[in-house]
Amino acid sequence: VSLHGQLLWRDFNNLIAHSANAQAPGSWGQMQNNVYCRDIPWSSDPALLTAWKEGRTGYPWIDACMAQLRTEGWIHHLGRHAVACFLTRG
Repeated sequence: VSLHGQLLWRDFNNLIAHSANAQAPGSWGQMQNNVYCRDIPWSSDPALLTAWKEGRTGYPWIDACMAQLRTEGWIHHLGRHAVACFLTRG
């Protein structure tokens, strides 16, 4: 990660925060009234969580990452990001 990339990300985040607050003051950092956040209907089905843990989601990339984690004990940071996003965002 370069300093240039970090500065670009910081500025992007500041622009998004400014835009969100311009449309709905005080909304940045909150889900409610934030135009950049989606309200996701969460599921508490234990079978879905088990399928994720065991790599049986039906999504080959996610399942492969979980299989690698299970067999090798690690996955690349891009794989970690993908499985984490899949779990938290669906």
